[in-house]
Amino acid sequence: MFKRIVFSSFFALASVIAFADDVVAEQPAAQVDSVSGQAVSSAVVQSSSSQAPSSSSEEAPKWREVPVRYWVNGDSSELEAIFVKIENDTVYLKKPTEAELRHIERLTDKKAIALQESNGQEVEQAEDENEEVDLNAKSAEIIMTDAVKDSMAAQADTSKAEAAPVDDGADDDLATAMAKEDKRVKMEEIAKMEKEIREREIQDSIAAAKKNPYIKIFRYELKRLYNMEDDVMIDLSLSNYVVPIVKVVEETIELYPPGNANLLVVSQPEACSLYVNGIPLKIVAPDTIKNIKPGKYTISVMKVLKDVEWWGSAVVKINADSVNKVTIPVLRPSTRLTLNSNPEAAEVYVNQEPSLNRMPDHMTDVVVDNVKPQVRATIHFRKVGYRDTTVTTEIKPYMPNLVYVDMTPVLDDLEFIEEQNAFNKERSQRRIGRGLLWGSIIPIIAGGVMWYLAERDWSKAADKKHAYENLSAFDSDDTRQMVKDNHELNDSGDTKCGVAIGLGALGVGLLAAGIVLAF
Repeated sequence: MFKRIVFSSFFALASVIAFADDVVAEQPAAQVDSVSGQAVSSAVVQSSSSQAPSSSSEEAPKWREVPVRYWVNGDSSELEAIFVKIENDTVYLKKPTEAELRHIERLTDKKAIALQESNGQEVEQAEDENEEVDLNAKSAEIIMTDAVKDSMAAQADTSKAEAAPVDDGADDDLATAMAKEDKRVKMEEIAKMEKEIREREIQDSIAAAKKNPYIKIFRYELKRLYNMEDDVMIDLSLSNYVVPIVKVVEETIELYPPGNANLLVVSQPEACSLYVNGIPLKIVAPDTIKNIKPGKYTISVMKVLKDVEWWGSAVVKINADSVNKVTIPVLRPSTRLTLNSNPEAAEVYVNQEPSLNRMPDHMTDVVVDNVKPQVRATIHFRKVGYRDTTVTTEIKPYMPNLVYVDMTPVLDDLEFIEEQNAFNKERSQRRIGRGLLWGSIIPIIAGGVMWYLAERDWSKAADKKHAYENLSAFDSDDTRQMVKDNHELNDSGDTKCGVAIGLGALGVGLLAAGIVLAF
């Protein structure tokens, strides 16, 4: 009878404890209902552990969880955790599993190794350096909550008590032996019930931890949050943030626009690599470029001779209804700049911009030889009826340095075209004005020379007149000759003076017109 009463009492006590644990475990779930982060009671939910935001298991996550180091205001050291997200000014973290802890250790070791290598120190590689870590693997270990720790400690104490030697009561009388036996049976029943209670507590703690694995911290309580995987700081000024999944998208480069035309390329010498608009093809000349769209292209060939690249290029217009063939010889290595555009006859300015006082350096299509190699060269293309195009490229030594642009036509902007035409007209006037300025120098200098010659003739005529007036009192052949020379020199001086005045007037007129047009 006594055994039944004790057993019933312990059974009732175990039921009450189990019911209380269920109620306590279900309370947080009733207060946090969704990922939206609605308000919860601060008396029940602490900042260190909270209800996990609900998520649909059917939808794939659009972000990734990364290991972080976080520093809370008031703490003296940083802690390690797994960052989930920032939502509604709350930072969601969770404790790392064993696999994630190993991953964190590897990240720390790599950082230390990189620091040592940067300092020139020798680094010993770990044996398991290349071991892959699955961060998404589920850990089968027991989550060490406070309830689990207490249960395991109690279980250890019970094990020690059970391991102690048991008095079999052989030396006692019958009544004492029966009392000891009843006590032993009761202790076994109590130990069994305690074991069941502990196992239930452990399972409930594990279920609660799985149901609520997150650590919630208000983002303004954090000093910093460091993403160890990407080696960057997480911006705590963001109220909603997740670490995105970086998808590496392989870009497929279209070698040339597809079409129905073909082009036979023959190189001199043979076995040269082929390039279309600077893009290498996996074929060697002589060969046919098949299924290319009709149009204008720059075809280049290259061959390495004596460890130096020899290049050759040609601009080809491909037609769909004819046989297209081009022969391209390679040229001696030199630094060249190949400028091609669609359409042709576009103005080219190298490291300059078009202005009223600057004329274009070249007109496409053109190959500029003996160009100075440059790390960064800015090339400006301009043509009336098309948008200006600027290309920044590197001019490599001993290379053809191909620059090809498709200029965008201006279709409906008539005002823009009128501005381009007005720009060209004013620039042409300034160009003519500069020509007149330079042209005015010649007549001005020629007029000055003629004036000098006229002055010299007049001086000689004056000397002749002085000679026959003062030195010769009688009429003679010498006197008549000096009079004749005087008249001829005066006439020559007058003629040269007139020419000088005319040239001077012309020069001044050209100078004035040049100043008006050029400025």
